[in-house]
Amino acid sequence: MKQILHATTAEHLRAELSHLDLHVPERADGRDSSHAERYCIAHFLAAFPTSRLSFPTTLIHRDRPDFELSMPGGSIGVEHTEAVPENVARAQFLREKGAGPDVFFTPHATPGEPRKTAAELRQEIEVDEPGDGWGNDSAENEWAVAIAHFVKEKYSKATADGFLRYPENWLLVYDNWPLPNVDSTKAARFLYPLLKDEQAFEVFDAVFVMDSSQMCELRDSPIIYPLADLGAGS
Repeated sequence: MKQILHATTAEHLRAELSHLDLHVPERADGRDSSHAERYCIAHFLAAFPTSRLSFPTTLIHRDRPDFELSMPGGSIGVEHTEAVPENVARAQFLREKGAGPDVFFTPHATPGEPRKTAAELRQEIEVDEPGDGWGNDSAENEWAVAIAHFVKEKYSKATADGFLRYPENWLLVYDNWPLPNVDSTKAARFLYPLLKDEQAFEVFDAVFVMDSSQMCELRDSPIIYPLADLGAGS
């Protein structure tokens, strides 16, 4: 376990967050899960209403779950995951190594799709076919199904022996699912009943989904928060 920050007030928390190194390297430059975890938890705390925290607050990086928020009002366990298709992540690695054009069509992906070979990925990158577009609400529906898939993947870990359960247990999802512009409010309305039907809230008290500009909290009615600018490397 490693303490990331300790803040005595909301203003102190903001100052501590602004001093963290939040640089996330490219996939081809040594990115690992710790980079994304640190980036996400910092932006999560910057966006989350400080009125719902109690101080002093200590953020600890640990394992099973990934983070602990220790507060006088009660500690919270925060597990992190990234919603990204494995094939798309591997294709991005190849692009960063020089494969294919610099500008390319957004690829289509399916949660849990079979792993492609490097040769198959290289061929797809070079051909760069546009594929079918997204019409009506299809992008929002696809997003909801994809996020629900990654939330469900965390059930077995979060309920296994050795996973420490807290008075509150949250899941933070970093959204890297490839899609064109998505109506966030509409997409969240599609996602919420999927999580309810799959009993997500019996495992996690709240699910937070974050991309590069905003964060959605799903607990009761979805709430969307803008992400704050944390300075260089944020």
